[in-house]
Order: sequence, then structure tokens, then C-alpha cells
Amino acid sequence: QGLRGRRLARAQAALVAIDPRNGDILAMVGGRDYATSQFNRATEAHRQPGSAFKPIVAVAALQRRRGDEPTYTLASTIEDEPFEIMSNGVPWHPANYDGDYRGEVTFREALEESLNVPFARIGLAIGPDKVVAEARRLGIESKLTAVPALALGSGEVTLLELVRAYGVLAAGGTLARTRMVDAVSK
Repeated sequence: QGLRGRRLARAQAALVAIDPRNGDILAMVGGRDYATSQFNRATEAHRQPGSAFKPIVAVAALQRRRGDEPTYTLASTIEDEPFEIMSNGVPWHPANYDGDYRGEVTFREALEESLNVPFARIGLAIGPDKVVAEARRLGIESKLTAVPALALGSGEVTLLELVRAYGVLAAGGTLARTRMVDAVSK
């Protein structure tokens, strides 16, 4: 049934599967029916990744820079309590998806439980510019604005970019440029 199910008759979706070692695109679905819409949701649709962006923030925070110690380790503790800052002249107060706050949590717990408030604090501590730089290093090319909410996935990226970034994690830190065509023959 997939995307053709009764309740999802008009729904659209996208899928990208890559080989993270070499960047080969193994499968890509850009929509439900090419005859109906040629818009490729895998490569053209810019969407907010939300919590799927947190591993990119984690890589930026856990990484050593020029021989220095990393800003954080998995055992570092971060406060999971409400706070508010001004962002572009507007008050911003991140909240966890469940509305609960846990006090001090480890970096690992914040990542495993996808806690917004600790990740907002991490993003502020390392700086939104470093988050953007890390996203670029991981292969995200879409325009990203260096604002505090970026740590929670407020920027817009394509599915292909996000899959490519996760591919770097799967490949042990190596960015493989994606390719759709391996060879052409007659």
C-alpha cells in the first residue's frame, strides 16, 4: 500500500538512501507520482529538520579544535531548566517536547532523550556560527542563519543534505560527495 493507502491518497513523501563510504545514491524517491508532480522532495524541498539536526550540533560541541580539548564530552553536564534570551530583538525560550525539565543532565542523556533545552544551551555555548560551520563541513549547503534556534533545527535543509551529513557520521568522519550516476554506457 505504502503511499497509495486510502488515508494517504494525496500525501507526498521523500526517501534517500546512500552508501556513506562512497556517496553513491542507492535509492531516491522524490514524490508519489512523477506524472502528477515533477517536484523532487528529496533534493528540492527545504524543510526544518528539527531534532534530526541535534547530532550536527553534538559533533560541533564534541570535536577537538586545533589540539584544544573539546568544549563538551558525553559526560559533561548541562542544565535542563527553563531560560530566556533575546534573539533578533525577540524573546526566545526553548522548551522540551514534553514540557518537563530534568535539572542537570549529561550531554549523552540530552542527546539520547533529544532534549531541546540542553541543546539550546550547547548551541549557545559553542556559538551558532560554529554550528553553521559544522553543518557545512558535513555537507549541508543550504543557507543557514546563525541564530540560537538553529541548534534545535530551525534552519531549512533538503533531505539529501541531511542524509549526506548523517553519512559522514556513519563513515567515521569522511564526507563522500553524493553521486547519482556511476557510469553511462551505450
